[in-house]
Amino acid sequence: MQPCPAGADSIDHVLLVGRDRDGRWVVQENHGLIEGLFVNRQAALHFAHCERHAFPAARIELATAPLHSILSR
Repeated sequence: MQPCPAGADSIDHVLLVGRDRDGRWVVQENHGLIEGLFVNRQAALHFAHCERHAFPAARIELATAPLHSILSR
């Protein structure tokens, strides 16, 4: 995980939880600051909730389209 940029509290952070095109569960922060791959939905949601310590005002949203993971390339 990368440190929050200066002024991060004023940035709108969203943690997207969804699947990639291969069916793997992914969590991505909308500015590319964090990403993780998971074996199931529960693990992905747990990670997203735990990562809110870095982005206290972040929203967690379920993706409506496949996510494009940079980790699975």
